[in-house]
Amino acid sequence: MALSSPRCAAHANAASNTKLTKRSPNVMGASSNPKVTHHNHHSHHHHHREGNIKVFLISDIHFDAKENERFIEQMPSSSNSNNNKDDDCYSILIIAGDVAEKLSDLERCFRTCLKKFDCVFYTFGNHDLWCASKEEKCSLEKIQSVFKLCERLGVKTDPSSGEGIGGPNDDAKRRVFIAPVHSWYEREFDTEEEVEAPEGVNIPGVERVMTDYRLCKWPKLDAWKKEITKTTTIKSDDYYISKKIDALNDADGKFERFLENVKRAKEEGKDVTVITFSHFLPRIELIPEKRFLLYPKLTQAVGSNILNERIERVTEILHLEKSGKDSHTHAFGHTHFGWNLVLENNVRYVQAALATPKEWVRRPRSLVVGEFFSNAPGNSPLLLYDSRTNAFSGSSSNIKEYNPGLWAKYYEENARDPSNKTLAPWVLSYVSRVWGSRELKKSMMMTSNTDASPLPGKSGQV
Repeated sequence: MALSSPRCAAHANAASNTKLTKRSPNVMGASSNPKVTHHNHHSHHHHHREGNIKVFLISDIHFDAKENERFIEQMPSSSNSNNNKDDDCYSILIIAGDVAEKLSDLERCFRTCLKKFDCVFYTFGNHDLWCASKEEKCSLEKIQSVFKLCERLGVKTDPSSGEGIGGPNDDAKRRVFIAPVHSWYEREFDTEEEVEAPEGVNIPGVERVMTDYRLCKWPKLDAWKKEITKTTTIKSDDYYISKKIDALNDADGKFERFLENVKRAKEEGKDVTVITFSHFLPRIELIPEKRFLLYPKLTQAVGSNILNERIERVTEILHLEKSGKDSHTHAFGHTHFGWNLVLENNVRYVQAALATPKEWVRRPRSLVVGEFFSNAPGNSPLLLYDSRTNAFSGSSSNIKEYNPGLWAKYYEENARDPSNKTLAPWVLSYVSRVWGSRELKKSMMMTSNTDASPLPGKSGQV
């Protein structure tokens, strides 16, 4: 996620090879020949030796930041091909978008991750689709270039196929299914009322603030509008982009097949664990209310109802109970907030963003989630799921000082109240300084430095 003005960029989010190793021959129904990965849908040779499955999560890697590149290069290896101690472990890394704008950086990042994990799943974020070079003229074409790169390296951009991870042997009671859900945001996602800007403050629209509107290119947008508009309702441009990108999930019927596989495992009485992930937010409850956001209009460019409808198709199959044997976790990125919260549908929503080095200096407390507590090199991504304990990060009672993320904790304890339109003190101060009239800015010079991050709490200071 990024904003055009360098001034707001630092703050905005605040408020705002097929590497199949000895343990894993075809655990996901993927052929070991990367060329066949996307087509060999009905392959069922999952020879799974009983071992532990660990799923790690990271998003918003922003590999072009030197510190972030170092973090990726120095991640501890979890791959069993590297003779690490937990030799029975099959490790999976989920990358929930925003790796880099240059394909060469994406490739370097993926290659490093493939050395450290047995399997890497990925979906793109908005940064990955920026057309920064002259040759790049269409973000939808860029998606295809990124997918080709993934296929060549063995990074998975399709749902796990066949019986899921855990193999077809009947004694494997637990089945783990993982699905990237490719998505975009649409303005219609934001159903909450606007907050009241103070007099003399003119908060600009998302088109002026978000870099995507400049660097993502959609030359065929008008054609998509004609193709998609069956109704007379006028939608935002983003809606048509979101719809077009969502359709990528249906190519070759792979999402339907994924749903059928989950359903079959459920009908066979298996314990089913599903992890879906996207870059964008499927629910408005996953971003702080506008009065808390340094850029209160951010909500217009973060999430998607179209995405949520797709994810709900998975949830419907599972009929989740509060502490039942089946589970559905959805991981996301984009907003750069540590987050781990179960909503009323019994789905767990998790974000662990590497974000920007500046954000770790300014507002570390709102980035931390669970054991993902630092962007310092040598740390690991968030361990999201461990089949040995069948525990999701934060779901097992033995994690004594479990941290669900600052804002997730706030919403565990406080009801969301979008009818409250009074800006939080730190937001009021920020918007007045950045978007206020000249007179207002002059009067602001007298106040103390309020550069610290937006946090729930009396002062809003870190």
